[in-house]
Amino acid sequence: MLARARAHRPLLAAALLTVLLTTAVLATLTAYSTTIGDASLRHALANPRDAAGTTLLVKAESLPEGGRTAADTAVRRGAEQAYNGLPVTLRTLARSGPYGLPPSLRPADRRAGSEEPDLTHFAALDRTQVRLTEGRMPSARPAGPEIEVALPVVAARELGLRPGARFTLDNRLKGPAARVLVTGLYRPADTSAPYWQLDELAGRGIVTVHFTTYGPLLTDPAVLTGGRVSTGPVGWLASADFSGMTTGRIDALRTAMKEGVATLPSAPALHGSATVAGDLPATLDRVERALFVSRSTLLVVVLQLALLAGCALLLVARLLTADRAAETRLLRARGASRPRVARLAALEALLLAVPAALCAPLLAGPLTRLLAGRGALARIGLHLDASVTSVASQGTVWLVSVGVALGCALAVTLPALATPYAPGRAKPLPGAVRAGGDLGLLAVAGVAYWQLSRRPAGAVGEDLGVDPLLVAAPALALLAGTVLTLRLLPLPARLAELRASRSRGLSGALAGWQLARRPMRGAGPVLLLVLAVALGMLAVGQGSSWERSQDDQADFRAGAQLRVLSNGTEGPGRGAAYAAVPGVRSASPASRTTVSLSAGRQATVLALDTEGAAGTLLMRPDLADVPVRTALSGLAPKGATAGVRIPAGTARLALSASLRGTDAATVTATVEDAHGTPYSLTFGELLQDGRPHDLVVDLDAVAGGPAGPLTLTGFRLDLPQPVGPPERCRLALTALTATDTAGRDRALPLSARWRPSLVGDGPDTADGAAAVSG
Repeated sequence: MLARARAHRPLLAAALLTVLLTTAVLATLTAYSTTIGDASLRHALANPRDAAGTTLLVKAESLPEGGRTAADTAVRRGAEQAYNGLPVTLRTLARSGPYGLPPSLRPADRRAGSEEPDLTHFAALDRTQVRLTEGRMPSARPAGPEIEVALPVVAARELGLRPGARFTLDNRLKGPAARVLVTGLYRPADTSAPYWQLDELAGRGIVTVHFTTYGPLLTDPAVLTGGRVSTGPVGWLASADFSGMTTGRIDALRTAMKEGVATLPSAPALHGSATVAGDLPATLDRVERALFVSRSTLLVVVLQLALLAGCALLLVARLLTADRAAETRLLRARGASRPRVARLAALEALLLAVPAALCAPLLAGPLTRLLAGRGALARIGLHLDASVTSVASQGTVWLVSVGVALGCALAVTLPALATPYAPGRAKPLPGAVRAGGDLGLLAVAGVAYWQLSRRPAGAVGEDLGVDPLLVAAPALALLAGTVLTLRLLPLPARLAELRASRSRGLSGALAGWQLARRPMRGAGPVLLLVLAVALGMLAVGQGSSWERSQDDQADFRAGAQLRVLSNGTEGPGRGAAYAAVPGVRSASPASRTTVSLSAGRQATVLALDTEGAAGTLLMRPDLADVPVRTALSGLAPKGATAGVRIPAGTARLALSASLRGTDAATVTATVEDAHGTPYSLTFGELLQDGRPHDLVVDLDAVAGGPAGPLTLTGFRLDLPQPVGPPERCRLALTALTATDTAGRDRALPLSARWRPSLVGDGPDTADGAAAVSG
């Protein structure tokens, strides 16, 4: 057999190379699918942007005295079971009951009247989640009787507090008041971190619903357990280390998390007061669906490559069989049976398949790293464990290698079994049979394409099942188009013969005559050429479609080329600061919130600067009936905002006003920036003595930086409503002066027409507000 093989070394070398390439490519794609699936799963679960969907949130409203340690142990044990044995990190947030802030700390625009006090509470925060901006952290053993606390920067700015301030908090529950010393100011390290789900203020520092709550007041954990303050809820946030997670553990992890969420609230140490929430099962469903789509797309590519490789192998085997036709006839004449000839061909094919089956798993690792080191995967920093040892230890890779090698051996053997060795030309199939087969293939490809075009989900069904017909649709289309090209080949061959016969060259005439006389003799090379070109064009189109899909998803998620998220406490100068960043052409504000509707429904409200957003909003044209600019143009305000124009670069704003009445009142101005976003500026208290007083606002401090041009649209005067006989008050605004950063003053005109309005609040001796707007 070896002597027989040496006689046909070139063809056998071509066959060996084809078998090795086919087996190595398909084994590499198998290893790539497995490796990229595990890496993508870990990358998705460890993504900080989606970390809230992988955490376990436990909140206990009340725990008995001394029961905190047992509760911590129970939550940790339950979290480890819920994460199916993965390493777990547990963070806590223990807080006190509510405390009332002194009325003297209330902002000036809300001091008048007898409304309920502003609230706050103590909390032992995880100090890795906060950043100290000023002062120091509270100590567990303070030198004085006060409780040392650190304030959020936002709350401290609103309350006018700095490190060193002392005040007393009123216990809203049963218990003594708490004397407090502010030792520092802090801000959350990342307000979008899942940890701040434990905080009812979500890390924003200030929340106003029915009451205004400031805080939390960061203090040492010993304060909450030492009986110095009232006890309150305790929260735990469990997160897992997914570095060892694989796709094979998805089902077990999903089941364990569902069971943990259901059973943890009944733990005896939590005394029936706990609520548990975990969105990990839904996150796993979403990731698993994405992985399934990716693998289904890879399966489409595998089928196309298998089709091309199969055709190449059949062509090589056909050439080898034709080259050995005389030798085979001689063997048959000496008494060799057809099975004997087939066994010889099968042994030769196994000699080609065995090296490929052994080498392909060893080549799969380096080839997988080569694939992962290019394109989008390399840009996002996805780490793949694609070493030779790791890939070669995957049983799936070996199984695919052996299966593909045996399939290639069968493809090499088939022509030897199907070729008749009788003398003379083989009798062709009837034309009706060939036409029927061609039409059947075209019909199947057409139906597959029709179904694929009607299903937006592509190759994945709603039950995460793969439709074989839809997966095979591209390969069927390629094969049908190639067969159609071959059937139409005789026509251009005859035309080429006619053209060649009119020429004077002998070689062209002979080539045209040979092609027209036996057009199907070159069908094999033409088949490979057409398949290779079509496969390349399909790959280019698929890659372009994938990139467009990623761009569209990114545009839809961000809404603009760059989106900056904030906690909503910035002053009017922040927009100008963003617009001044080098490379930024324009900046536009946007706000999203939810409102409650009837029947428990929720609605999302999106506020945009419709003029500025028209040029920055990224939205695909087919997602709306009209272009974005046309859709937003109808929402733009008509005309310019009425009011007093405050020039850009204003550092200080001074108002000269007088008020005649009985009590002092608080003056607040409303200004709008260039995008129409309103802000409140508190000028302070105005005495009702009828004499002019100068009220000043430091815009640099309030705006958080140099403010751009502003428009003063109204003033608000907060004063108590009279209980007895009606009283008459007279407000006079005499001058408004803007001072820039260089100290230059500029008088601003107050000659615009102002429209007054009156608003009352409270059932009895409540506050009233008089407002004037331009």
